[in-house]
Amino acid sequence: MNLVGESHIKPRIDVAVAVVFNTAGQVLWGCRPEGKPYAGYWEFPGGKVEPDETVWQALVRELKEELDIVALEGGPWFRIEHDYEHANVRLHLYRVWRFEGTPRALEQQRFTWASLNSSDLSPILPATEPLLPKLAQPTVMALSNYEAGFEACAQRLEQGLNTTGVPVYVQFREKALRGEYLIQAFEHCYGLCQQTGQAMLVNSDTWLNLRQYLEALPCPLHLTQAHLLSGQFQDVHCAGASVHDADGLRLAFDRGLSYAVLGAVKQTASHPGQLGLGWEKFTEVAQGARLPVFAIGGLSWGDVLNARLSGAHGIAMLSQFGV
Repeated sequence: MNLVGESHIKPRIDVAVAVVFNTAGQVLWGCRPEGKPYAGYWEFPGGKVEPDETVWQALVRELKEELDIVALEGGPWFRIEHDYEHANVRLHLYRVWRFEGTPRALEQQRFTWASLNSSDLSPILPATEPLLPKLAQPTVMALSNYEAGFEACAQRLEQGLNTTGVPVYVQFREKALRGEYLIQAFEHCYGLCQQTGQAMLVNSDTWLNLRQYLEALPCPLHLTQAHLLSGQFQDVHCAGASVHDADGLRLAFDRGLSYAVLGAVKQTASHPGQLGLGWEKFTEVAQGARLPVFAIGGLSWGDVLNARLSGAHGIAMLSQFGV
């Protein structure tokens, strides 16, 4: 019998990771200097969270010690775990979008500004590289609602997609439409996404009615919570899912999805009398997520900052997108 002694159990280390953005939308990368493990690998700045610190306090300290900048505004993103040879490392990712000072290397490291999906940086730290596609996802999701009025929805989507300056996920969610009305709405939405270069998703409830008219799934699915819980659609590409609690977030991560949508944050017209989570509860649920989380429910462009500060990757909008 082989017994594993206490000395062979890897320690758990909590690390604050800063994804620092400049006004051009680039992020700050550092290259680990000689003498450190993984020397020459690119990473986001950060370091170990000490026992008497919060994650934000550790992040502020590390940025000052490494790069001589002071983080002024930022918010939690999500966290991941990675097994290195020496320890199990839990990485707490924070976005920093406002800071004071000009970065300069204080630890003999190289640094540069580059996009999240830059192909010029290599090699990238093993814990960081798999994250990049998730980090680089759109931070805005627009939901269709052709069933409430084709012309109004078409105008709203056209206005929003033709004027926004950011990437958008467009979720085609039409649970009540059938037949030619469903096809008309799909063709308009799909054509608009092709024209504007935005990424389209099909709600899994909608796909059940749409698939009889199409030879193949035209884009990834967005799973309803019911379909996520049931394990359906294992044989097709699913991008994300709607969830309402921490268990749903864990299931979305376990299924390998790229994001989850959590809400409703505020009271909505579709659920009169039903109170929303509120930002405090949203933060409590989302802070343990291991994938990006969109906030949804009665939100508009004016909620972007609150969403970021509360740990949301971005916001999902229905009636307020394009307004």
